Amino acid sequence: MKPFKLGWALAPLALFGCGGPVPADMFLTMSVSTEDVAVVTSINGKEDEFLSGDSGSMSGSRPINRLVREGENEAVFVVTPVAADDAAPAFLATLEISIKGEIVDTLQPGARTIFSRELSEEETAAITAGETVTITERFTVDAAALREIKQSG
Repeated sequence: MKPFKLGWALAPLALFGCGGPVPADMFLTMSVSTEDVAVVTSINGKEDEFLSGDSGSMSGSRPINRLVREGENEAVFVVTPVAADDAAPAFLATLEISIKGEIVDTLQPGARTIFSRELSEEETAAITAGETVTITERFTVDAAALREIKQSG
């Protein structure tokens, strides 16, 4: 009887992972790299520790399929200065579509880039002056368009 109850308890969890907007073997890969700044990355209001760092120098990349939904989505990057020796602060965030087996270069956006964002001159000046900068990138996930890319890819 216990295995039967356990099966019913796990059924909703199995369904939770199904039906997302990103097809199997396809990935929306977020890459974040920084130099002389700390960053807190959030996807649709949920902080992502792997794509965040406070050391002043970091590079991370991972699929965010489970964090996105069909339609409008939002990535927020809170960038703060880290004490450094006269180096210019740098930040690069890229979201791109990749298919299983492809290599993602965290510093060079690929052909299927959804967005790629660096610091503007004004943002660099603000960070150099000790201010925190918040960068918001909005993007749309279209399941039909992703399936089409996968079929042609």
